[in-house]
Amino acid sequence: MAKGQPLQFDLDADDLKLFSEEAAEQLELLDNALVQLEGEPEPDLVQQIFRAAHTLKGSSATIGHKRMASLTHVMETVLDQVRQGKKRPSSDMVDALLAGLDALRVLADEVQTRVESAVDIEPLIADLNAVLNAEDAPDEVEPAPAAVSALVLPGEIAAALAAATDQGKNPFLIEVAIAASCQLPSIRCYQLLQELDALAEVGFTRPDRATIESGSAEFELIAVVASTQNDEQLTAAISSISDVETAKVRHLADSLTAPIALSASSKAEQPGTGRKPQVSLVEDDSPSQGTAAAAPARKVAQSVRIDVERLDGLMNLVGELVIDRTRLQQIREQLSGMLKNANLNELTENFEETTSHLARVTDELQDQIMRSRMLPVRSVLTRLPRLVRDVAAKCGKKVDLVTAGEETELDRSVIEEISDPLVHILRNAVDHGIESPEERRAAGKPETGVVSVTAWNQETYIYLAVKDDGKGIDTKTLRRKAVERGLVSAEVAEAATEDTVLQYIFLPGLSTAKTLSDVSGRGVGMDIVRTNIERLNGQVRVKSTPGQGSEITIQLPLTLATTKALMVTANDTVYALPLVSVTEALAESEADMHLVGGRRTLRLRGKLLTVIDLAGALGDSRPRQLNRERYVVAARHSERQVAFLVDRLLGEQDVVVKSLGDLIGNRKGLTGATILGDGTLGLIIDSASLIAEQAPTAATA
Repeated sequence: MAKGQPLQFDLDADDLKLFSEEAAEQLELLDNALVQLEGEPEPDLVQQIFRAAHTLKGSSATIGHKRMASLTHVMETVLDQVRQGKKRPSSDMVDALLAGLDALRVLADEVQTRVESAVDIEPLIADLNAVLNAEDAPDEVEPAPAAVSALVLPGEIAAALAAATDQGKNPFLIEVAIAASCQLPSIRCYQLLQELDALAEVGFTRPDRATIESGSAEFELIAVVASTQNDEQLTAAISSISDVETAKVRHLADSLTAPIALSASSKAEQPGTGRKPQVSLVEDDSPSQGTAAAAPARKVAQSVRIDVERLDGLMNLVGELVIDRTRLQQIREQLSGMLKNANLNELTENFEETTSHLARVTDELQDQIMRSRMLPVRSVLTRLPRLVRDVAAKCGKKVDLVTAGEETELDRSVIEEISDPLVHILRNAVDHGIESPEERRAAGKPETGVVSVTAWNQETYIYLAVKDDGKGIDTKTLRRKAVERGLVSAEVAEAATEDTVLQYIFLPGLSTAKTLSDVSGRGVGMDIVRTNIERLNGQVRVKSTPGQGSEITIQLPLTLATTKALMVTANDTVYALPLVSVTEALAESEADMHLVGGRRTLRLRGKLLTVIDLAGALGDSRPRQLNRERYVVAARHSERQVAFLVDRLLGEQDVVVKSLGDLIGNRKGLTGATILGDGTLGLIIDSASLIAEQAPTAATA
């Protein structure tokens, strides 16, 4: 078939959605896990990668995607060699697997587009076969460990089974193999465990009960049980479960404290890792696993997939409910005084109780809906090891990536927006920050540099910090480059503090790269970072120590659906100033105001801040009353500070963010709107853009 021709797959709309979601999950898992495969991989990691490849092969074959199934089959074969200890992962192997993974992403998209891509899988399959056929160095791969031929039960499990035997139950060794064609072996293992729980007292399982219930089991289950059933009844019950290939039930007549021999056909070997095989599966002094007498069964987490559009619809409805709650509370305050004056105390109490309960329920509903939109930041961090590996290879550097806080949660809308900024920051950290192995040796550092990405929550914000142990940022070069490019004047650059100069990395068109490459050198990366972060009402800060490294911290709101704001009025219009940028507010009569160069300026804590009339800056040219007390709100963006002049301060409030819509469109200085408690419209200020338009903050006065 010619490239670009329509494709047909054996699946309906529901199956298409299921395939796409499952493929995305498995591809993301492979992207992260394959990078960790080099060196001495853990058996669990090898098994996890093999399972993901096997799942992709099965699902693609089921819908008739032959090219995807063929490629995943060869990848699975390579991984199976690693799993059996016949091959040790090498750089060439990981490169070939990652190239195959990139192709799989495109092939998976074909199921959505139904148009054949230009991906040629033949060279990829040839590279994978070359890895299979390549001979490892004699001392590189140790022989695969021998199969574990016996298991020793922990003392407490053996005692519990012996007690059950005294009560008339018989001990059995059960060995079950799931068919290799089964696409969901973990579910079959869980079904087997449930069946055994119904028929017997389960003393020991391998994998252990927690692994089975978490959905991480594989194609084999071994169990030691005590039951009133006989071996034929147990065999019949187990064999009735789908995808069970073999089921062996053997009565244990010998002492349970002696090693229990396993069948020769049992797939009990561990993946080759260069480690000596263990003779017993569980040490005698280890905690008991899988026994009902020792610990209660772990509850299996339940989850359900839901369309993002449906979640967005629910969030919009909750937003409307929050607005009505606020309006109702205002009405309650207005009516309370009137009702009390009319001596209607009982009616007043009932009304206040009802509105308070509605507010409580609305808050809880909003919290639950928000939690349903939250995802762990792990979904972003898992994509980064591959990026660091590729960039380090291109730059000829050795870099380890360390991540922390993977379980930190934030709104899925924010997650979708932070991927690009993180990519730019990491590329710069590897290319500009980490030195070459030779430079690091000369500086007394290990050859391998370390880049860490840490995520954490604090109040209503999430923080992402990218830190490296490289050479730090050369502020002298930054000053010179900024002046050469005409981005700042020589006088401003000379007078700027070190912290101010560090912010120059975010100037458009500024790069300190000595040569232009596909990694860096065009001066657009960090400018994009700041633009994207500020568009989300976030901030980005940079710190650096020469010779020790740099750290860039991103601060973002946990959600874009609501935001904390300082409510103000300017020329009879209500505005919401995001609290993340507000530093303090004071009355104009108490402010230390001056005229500097013909412009109103506020002297605040040793600095001179340009005063901006908020209404005028937003294009409001209506006549205004100037004979009333006004207020000054100091706000910060990056290293710049200004003071907004407003008419009134209405207090802090959580506001529901609404789009300005097509009728209004994008307006200078505005990011959205909100409905207030009295039903009026409030406009949300884009303080970052208004502040950025002003001249740099004046020097200390």
